[in-house]
Amino acid sequence: MPQASILALCILAVATLPVAAAQVPTPPPPATTAAAPTPSPAAAANASGEAALKAFLAPLAGYPSLQAAAESVLTARAQLHAAYDPVSLQATGGYSRFDNTLVDTDPTTPGVQPLPANGGQISADVTLRPWLFGDTADQASKSRLELQQAQLDYEDALTGLQIQAVQAAYGVQLAQESLASAQQGEQVSQAALAATRLRVQKGAGSERELRNAETGLQQAQGYVADSQGSLAVARATLQSLVGTAAPLDVEALALDVPDGTALSVEKARISAQLAAVAVANATRSVYPVVQAGYTWNLDNENRVGVSIESRTLQPQVSYNFQSPGTVFPQNAINGSFQIGLSMNISPGVIDGLDAAHAQLRAARDGVAAAVKGAAVQKASLDNDLAQAKRALKLAQRKVEDATKTLHEDQSRQALGITTPLSTQQAALDLTQAQMDLQQARQDVLAKTLAYYRFYATPLVSQPVSEVRP
Repeated sequence: MPQASILALCILAVATLPVAAAQVPTPPPPATTAAAPTPSPAAAANASGEAALKAFLAPLAGYPSLQAAAESVLTARAQLHAAYDPVSLQATGGYSRFDNTLVDTDPTTPGVQPLPANGGQISADVTLRPWLFGDTADQASKSRLELQQAQLDYEDALTGLQIQAVQAAYGVQLAQESLASAQQGEQVSQAALAATRLRVQKGAGSERELRNAETGLQQAQGYVADSQGSLAVARATLQSLVGTAAPLDVEALALDVPDGTALSVEKARISAQLAAVAVANATRSVYPVVQAGYTWNLDNENRVGVSIESRTLQPQVSYNFQSPGTVFPQNAINGSFQIGLSMNISPGVIDGLDAAHAQLRAARDGVAAAVKGAAVQKASLDNDLAQAKRALKLAQRKVEDATKTLHEDQSRQALGITTPLSTQQAALDLTQAQMDLQQARQDVLAKTLAYYRFYATPLVSQPVSEVRP
């Protein structure tokens, strides 16, 4: 009788274990706006959860892949700023030494000028960009689109890391619960094995029951070992992402299903816009370019000029020094106006234009394909989440049934109607049902977080400036 009492107590301990029957909670319904400025308890809890999530995910700023994505954003941003630079300067210089044939350089000799032994030249060009036109407008548009691409890649990398961290935290939480449940089941199995051995010694039990009780204990010990291994892996995964950050209560988070435009569609649209910029640039290369300018000869060695061309409409101011300078009769020219026309006509230019148009058509087809693919993927995500929620409800029901069965076997054993072996099996079934429930809860979380990855929507916004090392 004392052994039965011990077994009953162990069974009762397992039967009264807290059963986590809640899925990843959905946000509470919006509260009615009140006149009082005091926030509702639900809003306060939600704000507290967001603050805890932000603090938990903050260590991800030092993750290498996220830093690389942030540096790409900064690089693209710098290139965009460069496209809007209002002025650029280019300067060149050179020195020359002459190898002259010996001639009579006596200034008294009529008609003979002395030859210089060396010379030099200096030129400086200042290009003004008061507006964006033509190639400069194309470059600015391209840089702006590339910045959008880099920003999308950063958001995608940030979202992926945050999802991994939250899933790892939830994995640790569930692994701890599984280990506690498995350890309780092991205690029940040990008690059942002890009671069965006593029955066999008294002749009330069989060797078959004893073998089954030993097998049941081995199975319970296997559950414990599996839970310990899962917990170790979950902790290692979590530490690799957020280090020793404070634990996160994932079930306390209000994770809603986000909405927006699929990441694949956003990227396809940017690719199509880049292809359109390439077409505009290739088309412009077919048109003739007109250049016009005026040069002032300040003296024999110094000249200043202004010019403009039709492809970019960028004014340019130039200065040129050259020694030896001009001599008669060129030094009698005070200034000159130049106008010119250039045009590149070749099969390669036409082929390049055709290729650009083909890339644009392909990019537009890619947008249409991405939209259709995103619609299918969205439907798949909806179906997966619905299935996971149904599986969660079923797992909850199985845990409830297993708990009732354990209580029933406990009562029957107390009345001597059944054997401890039956109670042991009921306890093992409850442990397995609880593990299945935890897996179902984790699956609902994963299916919910899949939407965040689909839209590249971070759980917590983190500016690029906070990620730089």
